[in-house]
Amino acid sequence: MYRLDRLPGRGYRRDVADEFQPGGRTPAPSPLRLVQDFVNTEVPDFHRDDIATPEELAVWLAGRGLTTRADQVDATLFVEARALRSALRELALANTLGTPPTAGRQREIEATLRAFPLAVRLVAGRACLTPSTGGARGGLAAIVGVLAEAESAGTWERLKACREESCGWVFYDGSRNRSSSWCSMQVCGGRAKASSYRRRRATRSPR
Repeated sequence: MYRLDRLPGRGYRRDVADEFQPGGRTPAPSPLRLVQDFVNTEVPDFHRDDIATPEELAVWLAGRGLTTRADQVDATLFVEARALRSALRELALANTLGTPPTAGRQREIEATLRAFPLAVRLVAGRACLTPSTGGARGGLAAIVGVLAEAESAGTWERLKACREESCGWVFYDGSRNRSSSWCSMQVCGGRAKASSYRRRRATRSPR
């Protein structure tokens, strides 16, 4: 069974594609980087989805040491995994906006998270969150466990989703005041400023 105490640099691996960070940002530290990489398997702005099939999801999990190559992803788990990815992006966007999801949406997100159960176990005498099941579901539960531990450690609020609607890239806000809103000020921040400028011009009364 996969354990959270084996996360990077204790077993978790990344591929080259995960090294890209808009604006040259520093990626999230391990193990929070695992959540960042998982959500960023989908980049709406790039029309990119690296886990668009159950088979691709199985390869992604195995490539990060969360499962073995023999572990399969069925259709039900695939749908649940994509719901998890959307939920995590929404929670990261809530960090950006400073506004939590609505009460109804929070219940839906909680239901999504419950599909990936965790248990508290002693590992080398230390209480740790570990997936309570194996296989691909356990690998995804390890990602949920990182979220829970990051919340407890106070680092989760630094993981944010770009507020540009067409982007949604999840980035790590390493700024001192934790005020970053866009994945890149040069790209998405510039888009927002240009859009705001156009709106102001359109609302001006003609002379």
